[in-house]
Amino acid sequence: MFIGNNNTIITPCVGQCDLDENDNCRGCYRTSSEISGWMDKSEDEKIEIVIRCKKEIASRLLCSD
Repeated sequence: MFIGNNNTIITPCVGQCDLDENDNCRGCYRTSSEISGWMDKSEDEKIEIVIRCKKEIASRLLCSD
């Protein structure tokens, strides 16, 4: 699930924050630095991160079948 509104780019946050041993969130697949610096990122940076996270989610869903 991706959350958004009309004022800002969507965020991949799913409200299940849990960092793995590599400092990546198991819920949204962002790094801890991407999460903490989200408000300071440009819209283009946010879009790139969201696309990468969506690809990671799709990849994990395909591998779980």
